[in-house]
Order: sequence, then C-alpha cells, then structure tokens
Amino acid sequence: MGSHDETLHLVFFPFLARSHIIPILETARLAAERRVKVTLVTTPANAHLVRPTLDRTNSYTSPSHPPMELRIIPFAAAENGLPDGCENLTVLPIPLAANFFAAVSGLREPLDSLLRDLRPDALISDALLPWTTALASDHGIPRLIFQASGLLPLCAANDLDLYRPYEAVSGRGEPFAIPGFPHPIKLTRAELPEVFDFPYMLGLLREAELTSYGVVVNSFNELEPDYVDHYKKVGPREVFLVGPVTIAGAQPQQGVKEEAARDPCLSWLDGKADDSVVYVSFGTMCRFSDAQLRELALGLEASGHPFLWAVRADGGVAEGWMPEGFDGRGLVARRWVPQRDILAHRAVGGYVLHCGWSSVTDAVCAGVPLVTWPLHSEQFVNEKLLVDVLGVAHPILEGFKSVLDGEKEVVKAETVARSCVADGRQPRGAGGA
Repeated sequence: MGSHDETLHLVFFPFLARSHIIPILETARLAAERRVKVTLVTTPANAHLVRPTLDRTNSYTSPSHPPMELRIIPFAAAENGLPDGCENLTVLPIPLAANFFAAVSGLREPLDSLLRDLRPDALISDALLPWTTALASDHGIPRLIFQASGLLPLCAANDLDLYRPYEAVSGRGEPFAIPGFPHPIKLTRAELPEVFDFPYMLGLLREAELTSYGVVVNSFNELEPDYVDHYKKVGPREVFLVGPVTIAGAQPQQGVKEEAARDPCLSWLDGKADDSVVYVSFGTMCRFSDAQLRELALGLEASGHPFLWAVRADGGVAEGWMPEGFDGRGLVARRWVPQRDILAHRAVGGYVLHCGWSSVTDAVCAGVPLVTWPLHSEQFVNEKLLVDVLGVAHPILEGFKSVLDGEKEVVKAETVARSCVADGRQPRGAGGA
C-alpha cells in the first residue's frame, strides 16, 4: 500500500538492544542523507538513544530533504512482568529474558496500526523480529531484514543448520568443520550461537529470511568477499551491503547522545605516547564475574602498557574486584565511550575486543592490532574471520568457551598480560606492528 508521492518512504524498526539500535540508526541516517523519507520506530525508554542522531542529521541536511522522523510505540513492560522502563536487552535481568521477548512480540499490534497510518514503501526491521515479514505482507509492502552481523556468521548459521555437523561430535568441546565453507573454519558446540539451542526459533528466523524481499547487511565486499559470494548462493533474493555504517559519511563521533565538550577519555589519550595504549571493551551485553574482572585488571597492569578500559556501569564495580590503586594506572570508564574516535586516536596501539560485529568493523577500519575475547552469540564465529580468515588478530586463549557456559574457566592475569604483548602484536609504540 505504499505512499503516493514520489519520495521513497522507509520505516526502520530495530530490535531493542543498543548493539542493534545503533547500526540500523546509522543506516537510516545514510538513507536520509540521500533524500529518502525515513521514519524510525522504537519504544519510549529507547527514544533517547536515537533522538540526538535524528536531530543532528536534520540539522545539516538540506531543507529540501525530508526530515528524519521518530515514532514511539508503547511497550507493555508491566503486563509482561518487567520492571518499568526495562525496554532494552542491555539492562535486562537474565531471568526475565522470556518476559522481555514476549513483550517484544506484543509490539506487533502498535506497529500494525502505525504502518496503516504511515503507508510506507517498505519496512526494514531487525533479523530478530521475524514476525514483521508477515506484517509487512499484510500491508502490501516488502520487508527487508536488517542484519547487524556480517556475512560470515550468516553463512555459518545457514550451513550449520543445513548440514548439522555439530550432531556428529560427542562433547561440547570437540571441534568440527563447517562443510562447504570457503575457508577451513572449525567450531565447537560450546561456541555455537545460543539460537541453536532453540530449533523452533531458528526455523522462524530462517523462514523469515527466505520469504523476505532481501537482506540489508552491515558489511562490505572488501572485508569478506568469499562470504558475500557464498551468501548470495544460499540466502534471499536480494543482498544489500551498506557497511561499515558507523564509518560511512560519519562526523567525529559523539555517540548516541550529544556532549557539549570533548569526551574526557580522548583528552586522557592526548597525554599518551603514540601507539602506547591498550583499549579494552566488551560491549554492552557482557557480564563478567568479579573473579574474571580482577584477573583482567591484574593482567592489564602486568602488561606494562597504559590502558583505557570501558566497563559496564553494573559490571561488578561495587563488588570490590578492582585491585588497590588500579584506577590510577590507566583509565577505567564506567559508561559508554566514543569507540570509533578512541580507535582512531594516535595513542591507541591495541584493542582487546569481544568480537561483536560493530566492534569488528570498527577495529578493522581503524587498523590497530587486535586481541579477541569472544563471549556469546555469533562472536566466536566473528573471531574466526579476524583470526583465521583475515589474520589480523590474536585469540586471548585457544578453546575459551562462552561466558554463558556454566563450566567456563577464568582467564588468568598472566594470560591477559601475555596476549597484550604476544606474537609481535603489542602496541606499536613498544615495537609491535
């Protein structure tokens, strides 16, 4: 039922997690800069994550461009047993995951009503919202899936579901190869994305993928050309590569909230030598134990390099994990930090990352030495791209298992320290690459 004027109108609907909202928001920004009418839909508690980008984009685009618009739909938190304002996976208590996904499914009715009012030309929605394919069909418009991950993990999910090589191994730690892959990549069952424990959900995602008009992917051909070709053979009809969206056409990063002054961590970096600082960040979803946080802190200290460590605000800060005097030996930021600007800073000579896809693209584009520490979801597959395919990273520990695995081991301080200076990949100011 699309719009009747000549301006293309796209509705963007992200999944409610910060790591999913930001890349689809940046994609919407790129569309708006090309004279596309853009409407971004989210819930009340997530509006603050998107408003600054919308306002900033509208401030510098030509008056002849259609302005980016934000529409808010209600989120039934209390009705689903969630605390008030618990509308983002980042702040969700793990025991309430089922409640959260039930509330997300309940967004169908308000989104249906909104699409009826807006009459857009297409819906671009997150891959974790498979029910939006049928909803778009009800309105006579195409649904394009937005994939916040890259092509290699998409190919892996397809081929693992098709061939199921993990069923032939006896234990969670026994490696198996992914059949038919362009590179000899091996995984263990412990490293599989959690969705493989839920075949019904996996089936819904795959059906929606194959019945949607196409897929919008935050990747680019130069990063993973073999997997672009591979996915086009097994995926949906159309594949649109738009990445890296946090880099393309970007202004100096202020993140998802405007700041009147330059971020303090950038000023701190100004006082450090070129290529001397180890940057450490595990994204917005990581939950380390106090024991692991302490070992990581001791390892950073033992590495002998200054460090900038972005820690979740609730990442054990109050539980006494930090060694005495540690805060003065580096900079610990207990908040969101402007990662892209940090990685571009002359003082940063290495990056310890969790292998979330946005961090992967940020890291590769920055060209700094990398130490990989995957934790959950498709991050172990992303690590294979960095370590085995591109050869630009060093793993923190061979065989390290998911942080969600109850049998996980704590990575010791000496391993952290060794990884920060191993294989000639120490910060460049110390003689590394």
